[in-house]
Amino acid sequence: MKNKLHRFISSTVSYHDFKEAVNIASELGCGLEISRFGKLSEIEDNFEKNKQEYKAILNDFDNEITLHGFFSNLNVAAKDPLISGISQKRYYQSLELAEYFDVSTVIFHTCFNNLLKQKKYQEMFFLKNIEFYNEFIKHFEELGIMATIENVHESNPDFIRNLVGAINSPNLGVTIDIGHCNLHSDMKPSLWIKEYGIMLKHMHFHNNYKDEDSHSSLLKGDMDIKEILLTLKELQLYPQITFEIFDKEDLYESVEYFNSLCEELNIEYC
Repeated sequence: MKNKLHRFISSTVSYHDFKEAVNIASELGCGLEISRFGKLSEIEDNFEKNKQEYKAILNDFDNEITLHGFFSNLNVAAKDPLISGISQKRYYQSLELAEYFDVSTVIFHTCFNNLLKQKKYQEMFFLKNIEFYNEFIKHFEELGIMATIENVHESNPDFIRNLVGAINSPNLGVTIDIGHCNLHSDMKPSLWIKEYGIMLKHMHFHNNYKDEDSHSSLLKGDMDIKEILLTLKELQLYPQITFEIFDKEDLYESVEYFNSLCEELNIEYC
C-alpha cells in the first residue's frame, strides 16, 4: 500500500451532509476527510455531542480517515492573547478529535495574511508559529499521527517549507491545495510539489478558473491535472489525495477522471 495514492473525499460534499458523505466514500471505495466539524456557532455547547454523533455515523465505516483541523478566523500567532488563546484551544480540540476518531493525518492552515507585505509581520508570524508548533507537534509524535500545514493565501511554498524544516519532526509535513495554488500563486502546482519534495504528505484536489475558490470538478478549471500526477510519478511521491469538492456530481465526475488518468499513467491508487 506504500507506493499507492490513497484517495479520500471531503465531508464538505453535499453541503456538509456528514452521513451522506460517509456513504459516498464507502460507495467510491475512498477514505473520508472530516472537515468543518460541527457548527462553529454552537461548538462550545455541542462539542462532545457532535463527537458522539459523528462516531455513531462512522461506526460501520472501515476506510481510512483524515481530519481537517479548525481554521475559521484563527491565528495562533496573533498579538492579542485572547485571539491567540482561542486559536490554540481550537488546534488542541482538533488534536482531541484526531485521537478520538483514530485518524492518520490532520490538516491545518497557516492563516497567513498575504496582503500584509511588512517584513516585521512576516518574521513575527514565522517565529510565533515555530514557538507554537515546537510544543504542539510533540503530541502528534506521541500518538503517531501526521500533522500537515496547507497553503491557502500563500503565493509561494517558502513560508510553509521553512516552517516545516525548522520544526524538523517526522510527524509534521505539508499539504498542497492545488486550487489555492491556482488562485493565489503564479507557480504551477507541479512546481510546488518539486519545492516540497518528501515533505509532501497530503493534497487537496479541486479546480477553478482563477476567479474564485469554487472547489469545482477537476474538469471545470484551467489546471492541468495530468501534469500534476506526472510530477508525483516522476518524483515517486505518494501523498494522500483528498477530493475537496463541494458538489456531489462534480465529485463523481472528478473521481472517475482521476482514476482514468492514473490508469493511463500507470499510477496505482486505492
